[in-house]
Amino acid sequence: MKEKFKVLTILGSPHDKKSNTRALVEDFVDDVATFGLDLTHEIVALGRKEVKPCKGCWACTRGKLCPIKDDLQEIKTKMVECDMLILASPVYTNQITAQMKALFDRLFTWCHIYPLLGKYGLSIVTTGNEGHGETGEFLEKMLATYGTYSFGSVQSIGGFTPGFFPWRQKAREKNKKLAQKVAKTILQGKKPSSHSVQKKIYKVMKNKMNGIHAVNSMVYGIPNGQPNPSKLHLKILPIIFKRLKMNESQIKKWGDILAFELSWWRDRGWLRTKSLKQLQHMADANDFDVKSRLLLNHEN
Repeated sequence: MKEKFKVLTILGSPHDKKSNTRALVEDFVDDVATFGLDLTHEIVALGRKEVKPCKGCWACTRGKLCPIKDDLQEIKTKMVECDMLILASPVYTNQITAQMKALFDRLFTWCHIYPLLGKYGLSIVTTGNEGHGETGEFLEKMLATYGTYSFGSVQSIGGFTPGFFPWRQKAREKNKKLAQKVAKTILQGKKPSSHSVQKKIYKVMKNKMNGIHAVNSMVYGIPNGQPNPSKLHLKILPIIFKRLKMNESQIKKWGDILAFELSWWRDRGWLRTKSLKQLQHMADANDFDVKSRLLLNHEN
């Protein structure tokens, strides 16, 4: 029996059932289902979960388990296991809520490794009358950073105080065409087009990982099966080390930065990629255990 398509919403509102953003999410997902997509929908309301602020200890970048005890692991598991991720937040002071920002900060390493590569995405924002544009743009950037194929941002003004959303029906009617597109695209096994921000993020991350790979290789040698560091990096890095008067211990520390992320790129063969499109095609190219590596963060 074919499993239902799993939609997961991470709701940034502290109000849960009274949330206008939740109402907009439920309306949209219900409409997607009416257009033929056999789905299940789970909403994780961050206002009813405990996600503590990041301490900045960098343990996760070294492949260590986060020392903070809260509900993060449960939320990560749901994000990894879903087929489509919806990031939904009301506008608080022209941006996402503190609850949503705390989650993103705790998923610091995820910003470097496209952890949800190949999944579908969508952002949803409500506000009284302004701030929805920049908030939606930020959520779209996070979806791109995580590697999802986003259908875009569903937004509505007229969501004033919790439970008072006079524009709800108007917003629902406005978004039905997109709901139909979402259902049709998924049923056909297609993906939305990549956004320009995704290509920009790829270039930034590829350059960063190439640099860390070069320093790491200078300290430990090049691992078997890995590409040689670029000649440019090998030429420039010793000059930088000399100008900064870095000793061997300091250089080694630099080489160990983002060890978890570097091992991810190396083990997936991504250091050899030349474009985002090429990387996306490698989502399921080998036996790399995404779920285990994301949830357990064992040292590699």
